[in-house]
Amino acid sequence: MRLPGTRFLRVLLFLSLLYPALLLVLNMLNLLLHPQAGALGMSEVFAPFLFLPLALLIPLLFVRGFGLLRVAFVCCLVVWALRFMPPLNFAPPPETAAVELDLMTWNMYVNNDPQNAIDYLQQKPAPVVVLQETSGEWLADDDTLKKIYPYQLRYMQGAPAGLVLLSSYPIVNYNQWDSRKSEWDPNAVLWAELELAPGKTVIVATAHPNNPDLASCKWPFCFEPGDRNQQISNIFSQVDQLIAQKKPLILAGDFNTTQWEPAYKHLTANLQDTYLKAGLGWGATWRPFELVSKFPVLRIDYILATPDVVPLKVDVDCANRGSDHCVVTGQYGIE
Repeated sequence: MRLPGTRFLRVLLFLSLLYPALLLVLNMLNLLLHPQAGALGMSEVFAPFLFLPLALLIPLLFVRGFGLLRVAFVCCLVVWALRFMPPLNFAPPPETAAVELDLMTWNMYVNNDPQNAIDYLQQKPAPVVVLQETSGEWLADDDTLKKIYPYQLRYMQGAPAGLVLLSSYPIVNYNQWDSRKSEWDPNAVLWAELELAPGKTVIVATAHPNNPDLASCKWPFCFEPGDRNQQISNIFSQVDQLIAQKKPLILAGDFNTTQWEPAYKHLTANLQDTYLKAGLGWGATWRPFELVSKFPVLRIDYILATPDVVPLKVDVDCANRGSDHCVVTGQYGIE
């Protein structure tokens, strides 16, 4: 492979190779070390976007003698495709004779006007809805929503603070919660067993661990997910008990972790990530920065399910309804 002839071009080639080389090394370190905290841990959160600056190198790919850059560029594209390619489920949903269930999950944080949520829910976006970061007291006096969702679990109505479950199907069983605990518990799991048809039930659960600590640790690029990881562990110790009942189970909510972080493996150890099976495209659900308030960047809201739940279609709706999270809806066949 011939190097460019002039000193200027050789220096330019060297400089242009630095970023692709660092990017490949960073990805190798993350794959080998599985970092959870600090700068490396944060680099995994935004890992796919670190490839965007490569676009600045495209004009140099056509410079004579820059073959090494072309090789490095292709290697980066291959790594991105292998690690971060979004699901492309173009095939029609599988046919199933199972009972079908539509479910929606939504973190309502920053929704200062509940009327936005009320108007949306009155359209019945799904027969079963789980909400996070809302006490749900605005549901108490809405007669229309009571008719659409006659079965409700919210704070002071059998649910922990911050979590809500609405259902048009009868609730045949649910976890009792101490109504005196008014503070949001990031270890809490709200679940209910719903009767979809005579003799056919499904357990629907929701949870919401805290986001990683971005302020208290002392090193640069502060990122400390230890508390969140422990909360996820506590949540799944309860979920595993539900799985042990051998009934179809769907767990939906905001888990404050991306699919590239080590904690994601805990989410999907015994449950399938249904968006990967029935979603299309990037599927981001959260808008983390003011500059991109209209465009979600990270996928941290999930609908997970046991293998006896067949994902038919999963969509992300990011219309502005006052929250920094998008709505995720899914259609499922319950075996």
